[in-house]
Formats: sequence, structure tokens, C-alpha cells
Amino acid sequence: MLTAIGYISAIGSQSDQEITLLNRALSVLLIWLVAAIVYHQKKTETTLQRSEETLRAIQDGTVDGIISINIRGTVESYSRACETIFGYTADEVIGKNVKMLMPDPYQAEHDGYLSNFRETGDKKIIGIGREVRGMRKDGSTLPIDLSVSEVNASGERVFCGIVRDITERKQAEEDREQFIEQLAHSNRELDNFAYVASHDLKAPLRVIGNTSQWLEEDLGPDLSEDSRENMALLRNRVKRMERLLDDLLDYSRIGRTNEKAGAIRISGKEVLNDAMLLADIPEGFCVTVSPVFSEIQLEIMPLKQIFANLINNAIKHHDKTTGNIDIGVTTQEGKYVFTVADDGPGIAPEFHDQVFKMFKTLKPRDQVEGSGMGLAMIEKHIHHFGEEISLASDLGQGCTFRFTWPKAQEPAVQDASPPVSEEDQYQRKQA
Repeated sequence: MLTAIGYISAIGSQSDQEITLLNRALSVLLIWLVAAIVYHQKKTETTLQRSEETLRAIQDGTVDGIISINIRGTVESYSRACETIFGYTADEVIGKNVKMLMPDPYQAEHDGYLSNFRETGDKKIIGIGREVRGMRKDGSTLPIDLSVSEVNASGERVFCGIVRDITERKQAEEDREQFIEQLAHSNRELDNFAYVASHDLKAPLRVIGNTSQWLEEDLGPDLSEDSRENMALLRNRVKRMERLLDDLLDYSRIGRTNEKAGAIRISGKEVLNDAMLLADIPEGFCVTVSPVFSEIQLEIMPLKQIFANLINNAIKHHDKTTGNIDIGVTTQEGKYVFTVADDGPGIAPEFHDQVFKMFKTLKPRDQVEGSGMGLAMIEKHIHHFGEEISLASDLGQGCTFRFTWPKAQEPAVQDASPPVSEEDQYQRKQA
């Protein structure tokens, strides 16, 4: 075309030789233009093919399945992950209605949903992820997470669904719920046991203690000094056992009793004053409280008991008749950080983990009287509110207990079971 136009325009004004040269030049230009167009088309096709291959590789490489359908529900694409999830190959699914991958009632409702969408444009699950059930080739069903998005492809609406097999996750959730229920049942049984044991065992203990006292009174001067010491030792062991049973019952109550008094907030200084009265500090010991306690408000319980137990612990395990106990508080990330430090004999690092265990004492009970439950109860109180307690100590350097506490006192885990009074539990056990 360009050659003909050039030739016609040159007639009458140019020689035959010039016309020939012009014709050749225009021919070369035409060939160059055609080659450029062909090159551009080939490049575009190559880029498009590469994009399609990349997209297909991404679809086939994803863990989640990807399915696209048209407005009539016909499957247009079906990724390799879908073959693993549903058991169908792509050839078995593409071109068929996607409801073949759904059990009832989803299968029966699907066509109606698409029809309603075409007529009204009402979207029910598009753009919203939800949990549904899918159906495998063998007819079995499985739980899946499904999210659907709508796209416009060449003027036609296409729906793209991403599916994920959540069978393992659902099984893990069921196992967890079952474990939680078993644990709750075990805890209830332990609570009942602790209460019943504290009542049933205390009765014979009291009989033993009273009988030893009566025997000592009846025999009077006939008892030798060794026998009197043995009687006193027997009664001392009875009292120790009673104290242990009381501590065991208190430990089982932590986090389960309805401590309404704990909601009362007073000055932190008043909480420490009450704790020191409860601890019954002997002469020779000085307890120093940080002035910051006067500036903060704290719940009475269980902090009063925690501080009292820590003060008692520092006094009881001190190696001297005089000593110092320092109680401090700081604020860290919306929490209080309390410290109770003493100048006692300290504890070797290899024993730090043992001090919080039930019934564990680092000295024989003949040297230090106690049930070995004090620090275990403190730790349980603190863990009940989602906080932590730690010990920093070494031999000859005293002990520093550090624990965090929420500014707003809310238990980290609530007991969902209905409250049952201890007396009711005991009566049920007896029945």
C-alpha cells in the first residue's frame, strides 16, 4: 500500500530511476514495520504465556485449594491442592457444577443461591470467610475454611474460592476441649478429696492428741521424763498434721472460692500493715516498706495473705534472731512489680525451683516448723491472675522474691463450673 501511494505521488514529477529508488525505500520501510508488529505480537504472547505459567505454578504450589466458577456455578479452574483435598482430578471437575464438591444441605441450596444472586445481587458469603463442609470423591465429608471473592474477567463475573482443609485443626480443638473437661473433672475430684480428707482425717488426729493428753494426766507421776517427751512429741506431730491438712485445703480453694473481699481496694500501705499484723513479726526484725505503697490502691485479698506468707517465710528461715526485710514496688508495662527481700542465709541456685513445690522444705521440719505449702500457695495465687513469681538468691546473700501483679485484679482463668459449697461437697461425698 505504501509502495503504491509513493509510486502514484511520484508520477509526473520524478524520473523512472527515482521512482524505482523510492519504491524500494518504501518497500524496506514496509518490511520493517511488519517485522516490528510481528515482534511485538510475539513478545506480548510470550509475556502472556509466561504470566499464565507463573499463575498456574502459584496455584499448583499453594497449600490452600483454589477454585474458580462462573455465574452459573460451572468450574473453570481447579488447582492441584484441590485434588489432594477432594480426591477429584482437574479433568473430573472442570466444566461441571461446583456443587459436586458439597454435601447436603449445601449442595441443594447452591443453585438457589446463585439464582438469587443473579436476580438481586444479594451477596451472602462473597467477601466473607466461613467454615463449611466439603465432600470428597469417596463421599466422605470434611470441614473446610472457605473464602469467596468476585472478579470481573473480560466483562464476565467470575467467583474465586479459596478452600483449606481444617480436619487436623478441628480434631485438635476437640482433643483440647476433651482434655479441658477431663482436667476440670480431675480438679473437682481433687477439691472434693482435699475437703473430705481434711475433715475425715482431723477427727482421728484430735482423738490421738486428746488421748495422749489424758494418758499423761491419768498416769501422772508414774510417767518417766522420756515418756513425757514422747507424749509431747506425739501431740506436736498431731498439730503438724492438722496444720498440713488446713494448708492443703486452703491450697485447693485458691481460685475457686468467691472472695468478694478481694474487690475492696484500699491503700497499699494499709494492705502491708494488715499483712504485718497477720505475720506476727517478732522483736529484733525490722520490716521496711517502700513509701510508694502509700500512693497506690490495692485489693485486700489475696495480696494481704501473699505478703504475710512471704514475711513469715523470711523470718522462719532466717539464721539469726535479728534481721531486715525490705518490701518494694515499681510499675512496669501496666503492672505492679513487688519485691520482698531479706538478709537471711540465702538459698543456693540449684534449689530455687524446689522452693515452690508442695510439701518441700530445705531444712528438716524438726529445725524449721512448717507444712511446706506456703510458697506453693503463693505461687498458685499469683498464677491464678496470670502473673509470675521468681527468686533471686545465693548462699550468704539473702533472698529476694519478685512477683508481678495486675493493676486491675482480674483472674486469668475463671472456673466455669457452678459454685458448690464445701459443705455440699462433703455431704455428697458422704452420701
